[in-house]
Amino acid sequence: MAKKKIKDFKTMKLEDLKTELMANRKLLFESNFKHKMGQLKESHSLKEARRNIARIKTEINTKNGS
Repeated sequence: MAKKKIKDFKTMKLEDLKTELMANRKLLFESNFKHKMGQLKESHSLKEARRNIARIKTEINTKNGS
């Protein structure tokens, strides 16, 4: 998955953000599972997924607040 920037999330609609959030949560879950089993080669993807989830949640909160 390509790294997304904050400005990419700011231009997305609320529904798109929610689907992106679910996709990132699924990716994080699968990556955590692979990491625990010793099958994950790119451990930096865990940190990236967590940060993307936080970015998406922040955008959802700002869109809901305004």
